[in-house]
Amino acid sequence: MKLASLEIIKEVSPHPNADLLEIVKVLSYQAIVKKGEYKANDLVVFIQPDTVLPDAEWAKVYKAKSNRVKAVRLRGSWSFGIVESLSILPENVMDGEGYEVSEKLGIVKYEPTIVNTLDAKGSLPFNLSKTDEERYQNINDLPYGEIVDVTLKVDGASLTFYCKRVDDQWVTGITSRSLELKPECVNKYSEVVKKYSLIDKLKGYCEKYNVNLALRGELYGNGTQNFALNPHSKKPLGFALFNVFNLDTLQYEGPDSPHYYEKVAKELDIEMVPMVEKGVELTPALIKKYDEELETINGNHFEGVVIKMNGGKSFKVISKIYDSKK
Repeated sequence: MKLASLEIIKEVSPHPNADLLEIVKVLSYQAIVKKGEYKANDLVVFIQPDTVLPDAEWAKVYKAKSNRVKAVRLRGSWSFGIVESLSILPENVMDGEGYEVSEKLGIVKYEPTIVNTLDAKGSLPFNLSKTDEERYQNINDLPYGEIVDVTLKVDGASLTFYCKRVDDQWVTGITSRSLELKPECVNKYSEVVKKYSLIDKLKGYCEKYNVNLALRGELYGNGTQNFALNPHSKKPLGFALFNVFNLDTLQYEGPDSPHYYEKVAKELDIEMVPMVEKGVELTPALIKKYDEELETINGNHFEGVVIKMNGGKSFKVISKIYDSKK
């Protein structure tokens, strides 16, 4: 997942309510810039939302408003992401469109501190990837017309637990978004796994179907992601399944799979993230609805939704309304 990269400005248009501002389109993001700074086809540094900027001179104006790059509404129009000139790059750093420059600029992904690093056993095992859904704005040629499921994106902490047969033994473990955790440590992750017997349930499922799987979901409640509009942070500690990862094929199980998250959750009696819409056509209007039109779902504020497709493919739509207030 990109954090900051060199990208081409596709369009520049006037801001409808501000003479000194313009709206630019980069990838499928809309950002607001000072009038006259950029034109179509300019190569720029584009900094993605949900990142943290470095303590650099060029970043001070942004960090004064928020430590996290997020959606902002400027004079009635949304700006999602930051456009900067190539002048912020260190010397001798030039490449083409799509080149990742976050490490060179000191830009990192925003992550709330949930687990003490002393609880970490090491990196993710068995070729597990970090749980990062791609934003729809980063995807070229979205498959409009395909039938999809729309699931709620719960604002919590990513938790994965896995079960894999190695030789004649079933090996199990727990991970956060990016690290495997020591089995003996006591934290929210181990507490919720024990509370709902998640490892035992998964092991029984893997033995029954002779499959090697990782169940991925959101740890929520008990102050996790404690934000005034987050309806899940005030609940008791819980877990909601959002995906099933096959450790043999290294792919997610989609709606067309017998191990789709909805089916696994039902069989194992595990809570799953709510299904908002099932079997609907993917259209620009569907994305726009969750991107910037809806403020609540069933009366609750929401971080966003995840669009799930056959074959295990998926992407997320972040609510700009929620993100701007977070």
